[in-house]
Amino acid sequence: MSHTDAAVREQAIDHNLSVIEIGRKLGSQSITIWLADGSNYPGQTHFRRSFDRLLGSLQQIYEQLPEHWQLFTEHKPYEPAFYSTVVQDWGSSLMLVQALGEQASCLVDLGHHLPNTNVELITARLISAGKLGGFHFNDSAYGDDDLTTGSIRPYQLFLIFNELVDARIEYGDRFNPAYMLDQSHNLKDPIEALLQSVVALQNAYAKALIVDRRALSGFQESNDVLMAEQTLTRAYATDVCSLTAEARFRSGGALDPIKAFRESKYRKTVSRKRLKEGYVPPKSL
Repeated sequence: MSHTDAAVREQAIDHNLSVIEIGRKLGSQSITIWLADGSNYPGQTHFRRSFDRLLGSLQQIYEQLPEHWQLFTEHKPYEPAFYSTVVQDWGSSLMLVQALGEQASCLVDLGHHLPNTNVELITARLISAGKLGGFHFNDSAYGDDDLTTGSIRPYQLFLIFNELVDARIEYGDRFNPAYMLDQSHNLKDPIEALLQSVVALQNAYAKALIVDRRALSGFQESNDVLMAEQTLTRAYATDVCSLTAEARFRSGGALDPIKAFRESKYRKTVSRKRLKEGYVPPKSL
C-alpha cells in the first residue's frame, strides 16, 4: 500500500476491498490490516513519502468501509523488512487511525514488539487516546514467535488485562475491544493449543478482576511503591483455576477443556472420517 507504483497500490486496495466483501457475507464487522511494507537498506525508501502513500491507500479503503465496521491497523517493528517498517510502532499506527476517523483504531499483537517492550503501557496509552481496537493474543521469547498465549510471559498477560479491566470499569460498555488468537501451532495439537490459550486468557482476566482497585489507587496516590506492587502480585498469585472452571461449567463448557477434548476422541474420529484408511494419528496423541 506504500509502493511507489500507483498500480501496485491499487492492487493492494482492491484486495482489501474484496476481503471486506467476503467478510460482509460471513457476518464480520472488522478488518485488520497488517503490512509487510518496509525496507532493508538506508536510502531504499523515503520514510515520509511512503507513509503518506500508505495513508492515502488506507483512506480509499476506509471510505468504503461498511457503516458498523471497524478498521484496525497493526504495527510491527521488523520482519519481513529489517531496516525500516512503514508502521513500525503504536505511534505510527495511532497517527494513521486518527487521520482516518472514528471507525479506525489500533490493534496490538503481543508478538509485534521488541524484546522487553512494556505492552501494558502501550495498552494504557491507546486506551487514553480512545483508539485501542483490540488484540492478537500470543506469546514470544524473542520476536513474532506466535507461541501459545501465556506460555512465556504470563505476568505480562495479567498486567495487560489489569489495564483492560481498569478501562472497562471506567468506561463501561463504551470500552469493548476485539480479541483474537494469532498463533502458530506446529508442535502442539492445534485444537488443544487453542483450548489452552483460552484457559490462560480466562485466568488472566479473572486475576485482573480480583485486584483491589480501591487499595491500589490509594497506594498509587500516596506513592507507596511496595504496597501498590504487592496489590497486583497478590491478585496474580491467587489460584483462580477453580473459579474459571466453574464459570465454564455454568456456561455449558467443560471444567477441563483439554481433558474433555481428548476423551471425546474428536480428532481421531473426524480424521478417520475425512481421510478414510489414510489416517495416521499424531505421535503426541
